[in-house]
Amino acid sequence: MQRHLDYLAVAYIIFTEEPEPEPSAKDNEDIPPKQEIPAEWREMCEFLEREWHGEEGQIDDDRFRLRGVAVVFRHGERSPLYTEDDEAGCEPFREQDREDFKNYKKLMESDDFNYFLNTDIKFANFSKIPSLAHCSAGQMTAEGALQHVKFGKYMREKYLDSNIFSTDSRLNVTVTSSRYNRTFQSAIAFTSAFLFPSKSSASNFTFLCTSRNCACNTRRWRAQFEKVGKTHSAFSHAMDPFQILDVPGEYRCLLGCLSKLLPRHLQLLNETTTRKKVMFDEGSRYVVEKMNLVEAHGVLYHIAETIANLRRFPHTNTIQIFSGHDVTLAPILIVLKVPFIDPPHYASRLVIEFYELVDSPSTKDGIFLRFLYNGKDVTKDVFFCETELNNGLCPGQKLERFVHNEIFLPLNVNSLIEVCS
Repeated sequence: MQRHLDYLAVAYIIFTEEPEPEPSAKDNEDIPPKQEIPAEWREMCEFLEREWHGEEGQIDDDRFRLRGVAVVFRHGERSPLYTEDDEAGCEPFREQDREDFKNYKKLMESDDFNYFLNTDIKFANFSKIPSLAHCSAGQMTAEGALQHVKFGKYMREKYLDSNIFSTDSRLNVTVTSSRYNRTFQSAIAFTSAFLFPSKSSASNFTFLCTSRNCACNTRRWRAQFEKVGKTHSAFSHAMDPFQILDVPGEYRCLLGCLSKLLPRHLQLLNETTTRKKVMFDEGSRYVVEKMNLVEAHGVLYHIAETIANLRRFPHTNTIQIFSGHDVTLAPILIVLKVPFIDPPHYASRLVIEFYELVDSPSTKDGIFLRFLYNGKDVTKDVFFCETELNNGLCPGQKLERFVHNEIFLPLNVNSLIEVCS
């Protein structure tokens, strides 16, 4: 059967197998010894030399066939949302990484890659790659792109030999990005190593839903905020609400800065995680619960639709890629009740694997899910899965029921349209 994609990524491996060169004097300047950097901060910064580990991949049970995978991730490292431009401050730290980025840029500029890359017209004016060294507010760094190349290579190793890529089945691939340079560039970097070619689809809003069912009048809310800011003197020096939320953007993962920033930022991250959970749990007192349910709905709606499509088309496998933000991942994890440190760090990932019970007597009951956050199987933590696991897998019907019938019940409404009205 004709495949939807030709997989050429093997010819474009970006990372070399040669040993890394010894750090130069410049590289060693002001670096805090690694034993002084807490493990949670090494993970938070997702340094390029940090090894990727995880439980993703086909489970060891012949009763289940892997039919697909959905990957929701946060973009790579970026500059703060509010900062002065710096012509050279964002250059990759290690010489090896600078060389890797040059090779990556060559791939992005190659005729083969541009021939196969088919993007939504809404991305026509977006740059496919960040600058090698220039820092600009909210823009991804070169190391941020390399984080996702490394992530894509890791995922390819996990799934290349799985049933997803079986020549006996068709493969339906969708790549969705919010309309920001950093998420668009992250999607391209990831797919350049995991899938090549790729096709990107522009998303309506940052919660990544391309369906009409996901539209919500956020423009009106934003206009109201800006009107208040202009007409009331008390708001004249107030920060943009997104600046207040930009906790991760205010820390710098440059090794030379960490020794000064670690104590207060670790305390801030712990406090952020605790307070946000309290505000969600006490839904009647805060708007956080409403916001998170709305923001999580977009991706979860697509996952529910995929379950239905896997039943409808038994010979078509699926890969879904969602390139978003910390405010894409966090609401999903909160709504599913999966423990995590808030905000999710750069290149954080939620992977959902779709399995088919081979000898299931009922097509309706035959699709199962496995949830993995940053490489750890968290299926048992998903609140609607915990009591009905089949060899660690969650019945797909549980997620469908939650998305279509239950997600907005805490708000006493039945649909997103009612929430937004």
